[in-house]
Amino acid sequence: MNIDQYLDKFISEMKRILKEHESEKGDSWKDQPDNVLVDRLFQEIHEFEIKNDPDYELIDIANSCFLLWAKRKFLS
Repeated sequence: MNIDQYLDKFISEMKRILKEHESEKGDSWKDQPDNVLVDRLFQEIHEFEIKNDPDYELIDIANSCFLLWAKRKFLS
């Protein structure tokens, strides 16, 4: 596989996990201050260190980064 194919698979996983969390969290990230989103990112990093599913947690970390980026890029 090439890098584009890996990226497509990664993005697909990001979307899948975002949908998993959507019913619980919805669009609440849009109204959160940046520092709260950064705190959530650090929480995800901590979960990566202690939980038994590091691949899932890596996607959560990526999603946290994406939501912070999207808020700053498109909603600020």
